[in-house]
Amino acid sequence: MPIEDTDLWVAQRLKDMRGERGITLTTLAEQTGISSAHLSRLEKGVRKPSIGSLLQIARVYGVSISELVQEPDQDDFHLVRADEAMTRDGQDGRYTVLSGPRETMSVIRVELAAGKNTKTARHVGEEWLHVLSGAITLDISGVSLQLDTGDSVHFDSSKEHRLTNKDDVVATVLIASTAATVPMRHPIPASSRRNSADSR
Repeated sequence: MPIEDTDLWVAQRLKDMRGERGITLTTLAEQTGISSAHLSRLEKGVRKPSIGSLLQIARVYGVSISELVQEPDQDDFHLVRADEAMTRDGQDGRYTVLSGPRETMSVIRVELAAGKNTKTARHVGEEWLHVLSGAITLDISGVSLQLDTGDSVHFDSSKEHRLTNKDDVVATVLIASTAATVPMRHPIPASSRRNSADSR
C-alpha cells in the first residue's frame, strides 16, 4: 500500500476507533491532553500523528499502537520481515511500528533526520531507547544526555522528554514503551459505545 494510502488509512482508523467508543473529540482531548482541533486534523488526514500522540491515544483506548496504524493480524504471532516493515512519515520523522497488537509494550524504530528533533512528549509509563546508528541528544527533565551508536537508556516517560539529532546524518533509534498499556484514567473500550450522535 502506498504511503499516501496508509496515511489515509491511519486517519480513518483513528476516526473509526473514536466512533466505536461513542466519544466526542472534546472528551478524547481531555483524556489525551491533545487539543480537539489537532485530533480533528489527525482524523481528517490533514496532519500526520507524532509518536507521542499515537502513544497517548492508544493509552486512552487501551490498545497498542499497532492497532492504530496496522491492519490486525490473523495469526497468533506478529512477524515483521525486514523487507515488509511498514514505514511511515510522521511529525517526528520516519517511524516503523515493529510490535504487534498485544498490549504489553509498543516497539518503534524512528529515523530522525539531521538537525531535527521530536516534539516534547510526556506520557505515563516507561520507555527504553537504543541508538542503532548515528547519535542523538535526549533531553529529559532538564538534563541532556548525549547518546551515541550502541548506547541505551531506560527512563520514566512521565517526565518531559525530547530527542534531537544535532549531527549531519540520519540517526536511527529503537524505542520500546509501555505507555500504551497504562491508562491515564480508565481505558475507553469499544464496548462502552454511547449514542452515536455524541461521537461527532
